[in-house]
Amino acid sequence: MIRINSSKLTLLFLSILTIMAAAIIAPSIPTIAQFFKQTPHADLLSKLVVSLPTLFIAVTAPIVGRYIDKHGRLKLLYVGLVLYAFSGMSGFYLNNIYHILTGRALLGVSIGITMTITITLIGDYFKGEERKDFIGFQTAFIGFAGVMFLIVAGVLADISWRLPFLFYLASLAYIPLVINTLKESPPTYSATGSMTGKSSLLIRIIFVNAIVLMIFFYIVPTQLPFLFYEIGIDKNTLSGTALAVNALGMIISSLFYSRLKGHVHFPYIYTIAFFLTATGYFITGMTHSFFVILMAMFFAGLGFGLLMANTNLWIMELSQQDLRGKNMGMLTTCLFLGQFLSPIVFEPLVTRFGVSFLFTFTAASMVFISTGFLWLGQSLIKMGISTES
Repeated sequence: MIRINSSKLTLLFLSILTIMAAAIIAPSIPTIAQFFKQTPHADLLSKLVVSLPTLFIAVTAPIVGRYIDKHGRLKLLYVGLVLYAFSGMSGFYLNNIYHILTGRALLGVSIGITMTITITLIGDYFKGEERKDFIGFQTAFIGFAGVMFLIVAGVLADISWRLPFLFYLASLAYIPLVINTLKESPPTYSATGSMTGKSSLLIRIIFVNAIVLMIFFYIVPTQLPFLFYEIGIDKNTLSGTALAVNALGMIISSLFYSRLKGHVHFPYIYTIAFFLTATGYFITGMTHSFFVILMAMFFAGLGFGLLMANTNLWIMELSQQDLRGKNMGMLTTCLFLGQFLSPIVFEPLVTRFGVSFLFTFTAASMVFISTGFLWLGQSLIKMGISTES
């Protein structure tokens, strides 16, 4: 069982800023669209309130990663926390949706800063078993926080669509926590810092895989409500229940990640995780039963919890400290790029064949990827290359 001290608690609180950015606003989107209905394309612009930050996270994160490798972590973290608060809460008082979107773009920049620094600090502070335990617990904590934020945001949105924007001011309370519990990692940047050929190749594979897994994962929040409509289930509360069950699966598998990792190498965890997610997606695409879909979403969540924890930990294990910020920044970019691309990539498939086909198609694709990681693990072992770093 992981022991939580003050520095770990601060890192956990910092970790949920990303999920809070979207979850706390999502229930307000229909009301925002209605409020700005006189503005051309109000429906699209209101949806961008949620999705626009992801683009700016993807652009900001690699720049931040390179900067903190040279100049340290904490000074820029303070900037990110202040920017998060004031850009995030701007929707509380702004009356022009384009001004709100400008604030959301700046929020994306702040998340690119805070997320990259947080995951880099985890790599700096923890090693071995402690790092493995914390990564699994962090993933579960983020999933649990996401569910809680959606519930709170729904209550606040029923009072006023502006109220959830005040939640972003919470990041200011993190500043004294950071001052009192975190310490700067000494700069270790060198102009000659480099990775071995093996590490460099594996990192590139993980980066590509991060984009792919997020493209597949974001089918659930973006396409599942449309699947319910397609099969004759038209209650929004049932969509929310299915998303919550998916999050529950993620939380449970994340908590057990450390134990699994003690017995299974990185590539083989990917094999298991993609197969679990594929099973959930295949069942979802083949049934019209709400309760069967709930079971399928739980399986998919189990897989995704393992995928996220495994991705973060493997990059950390492969990264030298003087390149850790750069690599974690690039990983952040890949994750959010996949999130942004998901509806774009699959829209032609959905338009032509429907959402049910999309779930079965992606299930088949994930089985193929699962087999690929099984082959990769066996190949690395045959070549005498460790799959642990």
